[in-house]
Amino acid sequence: MASLITYLEPYLVPLILGLLGLQLFLLLFLMYNHAETRRLEGRIRRLAETGEGHDLAAILERFHDLGAVQEALDRLQERVADLQVGFEKSLSRVGLIRFNAFPDTGSDLSFALALLNREGDGLILTSLYARDETRVFIKPVHAGRSRYRLSEEEEKALAVALGLVPPEKAAS
Repeated sequence: MASLITYLEPYLVPLILGLLGLQLFLLLFLMYNHAETRRLEGRIRRLAETGEGHDLAAILERFHDLGAVQEALDRLQERVADLQVGFEKSLSRVGLIRFNAFPDTGSDLSFALALLNREGDGLILTSLYARDETRVFIKPVHAGRSRYRLSEEEEKALAVALGLVPPEKAAS
């Protein structure tokens, strides 16, 4: 051991200065890490304090609940898409015209009813009321037109169902 000290003796001053420099560097690094840790703790504390008395665990629980809400929302969107497909095929456009088919009946007991989907496909149901009998006719409609000849009242009902004429104007 004595030989080791005699061997290091000429390098003792630079070695001590190097170790002091290393200690100074480690001390500065420790202070920087301490300051960074305090800064991060402050950020975490501000994140956890929502101002409503909730802590971070409650906030994380809300995020978990949001996942369940998102799943329910996805299921609802699928259901709405299914309903939209069904709605496009449903009879959603209606036009009704009441009229007096025969002068001896005395009131507007006859009618023409147009029932169409969004594309203008559907039917026109016409009922002609007389004192002794009632007749009912159905005429198909495709793309807003019928291949059968339509009466004036059926034309008006079709125009109302297609939105070409307001119901008030078609009744006159």
